[in-house]
Amino acid sequence: MRYRLSNLLLTTMVGLFLFTFVLLACAALPAAAAGVTLTADEQQMAGLINKARQSAGQASLTADATLCNIARIRAQDTAYNGYYGSVSPTYGTLAAMLKMAGIKYTYASSIQVKAYSINSAFTALSSASRQDILSSKYDRVGIGIVTKGSYKYIFILFTGSTVATTPTTPTTPTTPTTPTTPTTPTTPTTPTNPQPVTGLNADEQKMLNLVNQERSKAGLRPLQIDLNLVKVARMKAQDMIDKGYFSHTSPTYGSPFDMMRAAGIKYSYAGENLAGAPTVDSAHTNLMNSSGHRANILNQNYSKVGIGVVSGGPYGKMFVQMFIG
Repeated sequence: MRYRLSNLLLTTMVGLFLFTFVLLACAALPAAAAGVTLTADEQQMAGLINKARQSAGQASLTADATLCNIARIRAQDTAYNGYYGSVSPTYGTLAAMLKMAGIKYTYASSIQVKAYSINSAFTALSSASRQDILSSKYDRVGIGIVTKGSYKYIFILFTGSTVATTPTTPTTPTTPTTPTTPTTPTTPTTPTNPQPVTGLNADEQKMLNLVNQERSKAGLRPLQIDLNLVKVARMKAQDMIDKGYFSHTSPTYGSPFDMMRAAGIKYSYAGENLAGAPTVDSAHTNLMNSSGHRANILNQNYSKVGIGVVSGGPYGKMFVQMFIG
């Protein structure tokens, strides 16, 4: 099963932005890219890898959109869930992730490193993983880099003899998406007004109950459902499925705060949790096991919530929680 999490917190009263889960905007790729864009850090690493390959007489690797998404998911998982190993406690083995994403290959391997800079990371990899970097078996690469604190968490995925498939992971990952070409539209589209929301679907009601159970255990008042927020949350979930991305910044509507303002929703505090999972229970468990997402759920400054759950996409269901206070 595949899962995905992301959370965002905004405290407007003191003008503080806190991104517990960093998402970057896309930059241009320096080599053949199979329709994928890379962040500035990923672009730098791709350039160093291909320069080394060219110096060794090997063909450059092509960045693959689906492989980049898998690499970004793993880099984020490592950085924010506090583990460092070949098997993810969230997603399992690399082979399992490739299978779930529908990737066909003859050869595959991955390398990961934690470093202060891209150059120092590549220096370390050139020594420890030179064979993978220069191998003639590989023709495609996925690079995921997430910055947390002073460190860059880097995951690089190589495959060879890959058969192109329709990616089941988002093809334009803002998931880890960033600097150089911001994804936030200069003029966010004003959300269209679908039919007014009159209630919650079964998944949304179950998630609301689980959220308020957690708040009750923590001695916090329950969140009240805000149907205008529900409408916006559903729109965001549907947009991620339709446009094939996973990010707090929608290429259609802008940030969650843009969406709230466009819908006339007033707040002093606001936050957003995102999750992709096959069931409500698995999504809720993963959210509560992540410190940043749990902090949003248990934030005493919030009084209202909008929950949108839409079936579809690579994870089975897309979950959006929008909090205000």
